Amino acid sequence: MTGLTGPAPERAQRRLDGLLTRAALTHPERLALVDGDRAWTYAELNAAAGTMAAELAAHGVEPGDRIGVFIPKSLEAVLAIHAALRAGAVVAPLDPRTPTARTRRMVRQAGLTALLTTASSRAGAVEAVSGAADAHTEALAHGLGLLRVADGVPAGPLPKAARAGGYVLFTSGSTGTPKGVLLSHANVTHFAEWAAAELGLRPTDRIGSQAALTFDLSTFDLFSAAAVGACTVLMPERIKAFPADVVDWLHAQRISVLYAVPSLYVGLLERGGIAKTSLDALRVLLYAGEPFPPAALESYLRIAGDRPVYNLYGPTETNVCTYLRVPRSWTAAQQAAVGRAVPGDTVEVFDEHGRPTSGQGEIHVAGATVFLGYLQDGALVDPTRRVRFRDGVVRRAYPTGDLGRRTADGEFVLLGRKDSQIKRHGYRIDPGEIESLLLDAPGVGAVAVVAKSGAYEGELWAYVEGTLPEREVLALLRTQLPLYMVPDRVVAVPALPLNDRGKTDRPALAARPAADLPQPIANFPPLKETG
Repeated sequence: MTGLTGPAPERAQRRLDGLLTRAALTHPERLALVDGDRAWTYAELNAAAGTMAAELAAHGVEPGDRIGVFIPKSLEAVLAIHAALRAGAVVAPLDPRTPTARTRRMVRQAGLTALLTTASSRAGAVEAVSGAADAHTEALAHGLGLLRVADGVPAGPLPKAARAGGYVLFTSGSTGTPKGVLLSHANVTHFAEWAAAELGLRPTDRIGSQAALTFDLSTFDLFSAAAVGACTVLMPERIKAFPADVVDWLHAQRISVLYAVPSLYVGLLERGGIAKTSLDALRVLLYAGEPFPPAALESYLRIAGDRPVYNLYGPTETNVCTYLRVPRSWTAAQQAAVGRAVPGDTVEVFDEHGRPTSGQGEIHVAGATVFLGYLQDGALVDPTRRVRFRDGVVRRAYPTGDLGRRTADGEFVLLGRKDSQIKRHGYRIDPGEIESLLLDAPGVGAVAVVAKSGAYEGELWAYVEGTLPEREVLALLRTQLPLYMVPDRVVAVPALPLNDRGKTDRPALAARPAADLPQPIANFPPLKETG
């Protein structure tokens, strides 16, 4: 099989692997991917993906099979994603740094049948899917291997849109189990091609890829780049915790487009010296995942000058559904908006009675980027609903849980959450997932996990009724949760405060000053992991 083997041209534009095929035809000699001192052109990446897709098919991988990519972010991980997509698989990027117990839950939820691994990740993969040290891995090219999932859950039927492959990203779940968000090729391709056109991406661009492959920001890095033949440059993991090194890397790599969470931008501003550095190659800045602190955003607009700064909004279930090119004249005294709907999507605010409203309500999204549903215990569950929009059309829409309102000029403003979900460093965290783990521990009567306000704003605290020893808290949370979900403090209290309805008063806990609290059970190290 040649490297250019793939979907027919008329289908290629609707498939993620078609973006790579097209780039290899139009820009074969341009760099596609840089990983440290290693680099591949589009012709080389496409040929390797074609060869590996053929190998996967020879090993029995069929269209619609669900394959996890359990490889550290690297050239090999990107190759594995492209190859599995080309083989027609539903692809789920996984992070080998995630605690094994959580990876096992993710594999089960999505109904994965196999994992792609490398030598460095094989042991963790074996532990997550079989536990047998002698588990057989089928060797593939470029040092990759295919590990079958032992005793996996039966995979339920997929809709037509995913029978020839798709993309799975995981979010935090209120029941203690991550939810697998199933996106179709068309969902992600629509976003990737729209973003490339809106930003004016070109083959000469070098996109600084800092997001984890498990994070929805990475779909821009991989697929918007392929849509125009631009180069994706992988940021080394070792420098992410050191803002000054990140700034030096942006300069040395001549990064022209950067898409990151606001917390990373704030670090570059406060500790990285980006305001004093001439990043003449950087021409577009994008952010998403969480609110940008107003004063810091105003500073970036001054630094950017004529360079566009974009705010992209959308839950993982829609990837991106609204966008805003932030006006240069915007100041911290003004209300921040998330812009208007991405072409192909329809965004609306509905009140508690399910009617479109000009006031506050829940944001719903319909259209091209809305996902197919959640993979739960191997089966597809569709949480969307059919609602009538203000234009009278009934559409399949995803209720985001985000509260907002629509301005007179058609832009949207976020006003918080309908539930207790938290956004932290771009990651969506459902406190229920953390609480369910602690409630299973002996000696715990009740738990509340909240995002702090006031002097501790930005920190995540767990309040525990009980006498759970410090060592048990550390052992439990650090072995069950990824770093970004581990609370900054776990505090023992005699009883959780209740509101007038008899429920836990989470706002009171969020605002409660530390001076009024007993000694914490555990102090966790500061968060260093970002999307």
